[in-house]
Amino acid sequence: MNTLQEKYSTKNHLDKLEEFYGWDIPDYILRAGKGFIKIRVSDWRGEQDLRITPRNVVEYYYRWARNITSGCRVIAGYAGDWRPIDGLVKECLEWFLFVNIRALRIESRKCGLAPKF
Repeated sequence: MNTLQEKYSTKNHLDKLEEFYGWDIPDYILRAGKGFIKIRVSDWRGEQDLRITPRNVVEYYYRWARNITSGCRVIAGYAGDWRPIDGLVKECLEWFLFVNIRALRIESRKCGLAPKF
């Protein structure tokens, strides 16, 4: 990846966030760019900031989403009950489909998944 792409992938896309969330960005969204979304999560241990990438989203669907034997799921090193984690990952997937579908396709193929988007 060249320097220009790296800069672009870490740029905060406030205008895209506003468009994506209908000009009402939730408080838990801290920053977002083409290659990441930074979200604040909270549980019994306190608050934590997660930086979720397209790779994290693809790995979740590859490793965790199909596991129906466990009530626990993991995204970007953060573990929790499957319901809120699944909702969080779906929101991140929608964000990356909105701003960087190419990265999702590339990461999906690396895991051996055939993207349908």
